[in-house]
Amino acid sequence: MKSRVFVALLVSVCLAGCTAVGVDPVGMPLRPSQAAHQLTVVSWNAQKGSDPRFTRDLQSLLRAETPDLVFLQEARAELAEGVGLPGLFARSWSYPWPGGKTVGVLTLSRSPALRARPVRSPSREFGWTAPKMSLVSEHRLPGGRSLLAANVHLLNFERFGTRQLDGQLEGLIGRLAAHEGPIVIAGDFNAWSPARLARVAELASGLGLQEVQGFGLGRRTGDLGQGWANRLLGVDPSLALDRVYYRELVLLGAKVLDYRSSDHAPLSVTFGLEAPRS
Repeated sequence: MKSRVFVALLVSVCLAGCTAVGVDPVGMPLRPSQAAHQLTVVSWNAQKGSDPRFTRDLQSLLRAETPDLVFLQEARAELAEGVGLPGLFARSWSYPWPGGKTVGVLTLSRSPALRARPVRSPSREFGWTAPKMSLVSEHRLPGGRSLLAANVHLLNFERFGTRQLDGQLEGLIGRLAAHEGPIVIAGDFNAWSPARLARVAELASGLGLQEVQGFGLGRRTGDLGQGWANRLLGVDPSLALDRVYYRELVLLGAKVLDYRSSDHAPLSVTFGLEAPRS
């Protein structure tokens, strides 16, 4: 019994300490830019790329959609290899065993980032394991303006209240509020309850953002096969986890892409660029 307690404590300490915060450049040289008057954004929770089909599906998706920005959550830096787009990887968590992978958020972009900042959640899942990471980057647009792009992964396992989620959202607002011009925020918001979704909606409203509508069917909410766990957590299966918000852009189209190598479905959104405000 003592040995089991010791092992449990050792694992707990190791897990609590195995965070790796930072931003690393990844990927291949740039390909030619897309049409200057449009912007296509793809967002996908990669589920750590653990499905052997994921890399192939990601490459296929990039060929089919030719996106300008790709936001991956629960990603690994290696997923950028061979896809033809450079990017930035914000490290969040390293598994504490030999060969353990480092995961975080990965933003791929045709336009190199002018600047980028990781935004780590002040709290951890269950209070002691993995924090969640977001990545805010700025990209040049035609006409001298810049786009602020936020690749977001919000905390998940908070059954009662939203205190930890609120702390993470406050950190994001601090990085976004000063920007004047277009903004896109996309990712896994873990908005699986009305209370959590209301907090996200408050952030969007405060920044003058609209939510992308019109995806239709296909967005998946968590692991719907784990009904007992969802009931325990209070998950509303009608609420989508993956969402996209925007400002000072024109929504041209939105769709759910049919790839099955993750427990999330990728979203693709195309925007038109508004003329600069006088």
